[in-house]
Amino acid sequence: MKVTESNELLILKEGDLHCKFNNLTGQLLNITNKGMEWKTGGLFIDIGCDEEYKLGLLKYHSLDPLHTWEMPPIEPINQPQKEWDYIGYNDRIDELHMNFAFDDLVITVIYQINGDTLEVSTRVKNTRSDRRMINGLAFILRDSAQAGDVRFEFPGNVPHDEFRISQLKPFEPVVTGLVNPIIQTVSDYGNLNILFVNEEEKWSSGVYKDEAGIPHYVNIACLESYIKPNETISCGKLYIQPIGQEDPFVPIRELYKKKGWNPPTNGHTEGVLYSCHPHGTMDSDFQDRKTIREYAEEMERLKKMGIDHVWILPIFEHLDRGVYHPTDQKIIDSRYGTDEDVKYFSQKLHKLGMTLLFDYVPHGPEKDDPLGIEHREWASVWRDGTPKIEWNCLSFDMTNPVYRQYTTELVENHVERFDIDGARIDCAMGGLSNWNPVMGNRPSSSSLRGGVCISSAIREGFLKKNKKPIVTPENFNPVPVYAPYTDIFYDMPLYRVLFEMEEANLALDEYAKRLTRWLNHQLLSTPENYLKLRFLGNHDSVSWVWQKARATAVYGVEKAKAFWVLMATIDGIPMIYQGDEDASIYRKEGPVLVEFFTELFAARKKYLGNKFDINYLSTNTAIIAFTRTKGTEKRLVVINLSPNKEQWSCGFQILVTLFGQTQNAGNEISLDGYSFAILQII
Repeated sequence: MKVTESNELLILKEGDLHCKFNNLTGQLLNITNKGMEWKTGGLFIDIGCDEEYKLGLLKYHSLDPLHTWEMPPIEPINQPQKEWDYIGYNDRIDELHMNFAFDDLVITVIYQINGDTLEVSTRVKNTRSDRRMINGLAFILRDSAQAGDVRFEFPGNVPHDEFRISQLKPFEPVVTGLVNPIIQTVSDYGNLNILFVNEEEKWSSGVYKDEAGIPHYVNIACLESYIKPNETISCGKLYIQPIGQEDPFVPIRELYKKKGWNPPTNGHTEGVLYSCHPHGTMDSDFQDRKTIREYAEEMERLKKMGIDHVWILPIFEHLDRGVYHPTDQKIIDSRYGTDEDVKYFSQKLHKLGMTLLFDYVPHGPEKDDPLGIEHREWASVWRDGTPKIEWNCLSFDMTNPVYRQYTTELVENHVERFDIDGARIDCAMGGLSNWNPVMGNRPSSSSLRGGVCISSAIREGFLKKNKKPIVTPENFNPVPVYAPYTDIFYDMPLYRVLFEMEEANLALDEYAKRLTRWLNHQLLSTPENYLKLRFLGNHDSVSWVWQKARATAVYGVEKAKAFWVLMATIDGIPMIYQGDEDASIYRKEGPVLVEFFTELFAARKKYLGNKFDINYLSTNTAIIAFTRTKGTEKRLVVINLSPNKEQWSCGFQILVTLFGQTQNAGNEISLDGYSFAILQII
């Protein structure tokens, strides 16, 4: 990496990528490679300190009230920006440090070129003689006035749509619904990727324009920490990729590979998952009251339907407050039977060639539970030392190494006692900030890094017992740092997209177009071979969040069936929740879909699977279409999202209909309302 000065410019260059800075202000001016020059309006680090954002670009909000699933608001302020003082640069071996000062803080912005990516990190130093508190840190990247009408999107996230800067009102940002690693833009300059990844805390992400119409790309990290005199703190990293006219997704995956954010290769990668509980469903208030041994007799029925993996909602000791409030996860609650009964259930599944997943709840017990009393030191605390409470439970600090070891040993113990195979991990997005962190951590480390740590600890328990694991953390956020510890990503983003599109009341061809585009971009913007758990509902969504209803009630039976075909035929692992196959299971009148699911899952096993590549197709109709290819085997899947007949010329030669509505030889697709087909093509 080479740094040179030329008049008032400072030039950083490595390979084909070089950056120009104003050597009077320290600001980034442009980034250029062989395919694109992107001019910027500067990069600003706005620090929430002393109950204000120091540069005045954002309205300050305390992070104290936030729940673990909430992110800091992005509220730009329409006022002149305060100026920071540029105090010079340092040229290191492979880094350029630009130094700024403001209000007794020294902010160092660190630039490093890594192949086709400019990596930007920051360090903040407190030069006062007293301790200060940081509550949020924002990376604000300003576009140039010459960019034109920039289009932008958040691939794999919500909101699902593409946006134009011209459509926004000044200072009214579009903000993602989930922690977001990627803002992708298209301007007169070409394609640009702006990635932000913080391995410690969650963050909010959004885009707004100012009164001049200039785009601003914002990421606010939920950084919470004291900073002592002369102490330095680092937070997050921005990755800027000028792509020009090339494929904008290829550099994202290459970056993830370089960083080691790759999914595991030693776990389960195939099958169909069923989520259930011996006492029945959450939306029927767990009325069945079966023991786990009694419930075991239903597993043959599930096997015949095509189920491979069984995720049992928590069966650990708990009081009347509910299954997700265990008092001690070492103990099986007597309402569900004995250890021998659980062992019998596990053996039953294994004889049928199925796996068993426990549902771990690592957020912590209630404060007066024995575990909460014995290990109060594992709980996160407020600044005054009082324990933090969420879900009426202690918020355990999941980065605590002793608690992590306890959790790993808990999993090992369950493997020894019950021969379980995997886990769903509740509340795997981490816990509340801990103002008495273990050495080496800061208070907000217990946020996102806590979730990653506990996911790793649980998966490690299976590996230590020589299990081929199947682990799905309840992490809704498409954050790549979870990938190495996630066998199946809990794909709440897709559920949210369908929720959004139903609310938008879109024309059906537009519905299919947007869904196709979103699925394709989700595939290409996540780590390669990152499996997703595909579902239309789970125990939460059928009972108390989002749609609060079964898919058949939301979409109608036939449209729900079309969506279940989609879940079972795209890449990933399809999941259904107990009762989706028969409404009487959740104590309501409704459809019996056992035969439908049996035939669908049999077709998936026979004709598709995750060894088949996927390529999404545009139809300009209400038909969703994609090919699945493995070697010389090529399938075309078509699903009609309209209640009316739809037709499409597919551009392939249809050889035979493998499943679904029969299609004639040739290249013309004709589907009745909500019909579907898997076709062999050339």
